[in-house]
Amino acid sequence: MDTPLINQMRDLAQYIKNEFDSHFEPYENEKHIHQFEGWTDWFWTSEKIRKAHLKIIEPAGDNRKMWLMHMNVFPNPDMDIPIFGLDIVATPNKISGCFCDYSPTNDSIAQKDFINFFKKLTYGLEWKRARELPPWAKEIFSEDMIAAGSVREGEEADQLCVAAKTLTDFYTHCLVFRHPLEGLDTTQAQNKYCANQKMNKMLHSSILAMGISESDKDDYVNDVLFEEIV
Repeated sequence: MDTPLINQMRDLAQYIKNEFDSHFEPYENEKHIHQFEGWTDWFWTSEKIRKAHLKIIEPAGDNRKMWLMHMNVFPNPDMDIPIFGLDIVATPNKISGCFCDYSPTNDSIAQKDFINFFKKLTYGLEWKRARELPPWAKEIFSEDMIAAGSVREGEEADQLCVAAKTLTDFYTHCLVFRHPLEGLDTTQAQNKYCANQKMNKMLHSSILAMGISESDKDDYVNDVLFEEIV
């Protein structure tokens, strides 16, 4: 499926991939044991990042209308930086869902630098409309996270792409000046983020709707998307 909007989202995914290729080391995730039609997953790591994951789902098989992107960057537990997440669901001419956040793992001043940058960048975006979040999401996302629907082709989609690229650049470039902190351990907060994400009923139902079995879906969600630190 090729439309101007879908191709614009593909270009955004490629931009993020190139940025991660420039800053992190790609690796083969041994827990990614299932291959699904139309799905592509990339993984990276570094001395400061335990896992960066980018996934795109092209319309194929039982998924013939939607294009999806998922991205998460999880820092090492001794890094005082937030978790970075971005999800986009697009139909041929409209972005039906966009979710983006710098999710703090503590309330340090260092992480507030990220949160404040996110707030200033996204404040006043035309498509950033208020949307009620479920309880599991309120516990892990920042107050200014993006949770938008019906982002229209054209100016709104352009704004989204600029914001996503800027947030990616800021995050990766800040890593150059951030270093591990002795005694810091964000394991509990990162595991809470993953556990709460797995409470998202829409996540499970959307994967099942693509013809993925319950067992394969659980493997992917628990071991690939939101693997907890043990």
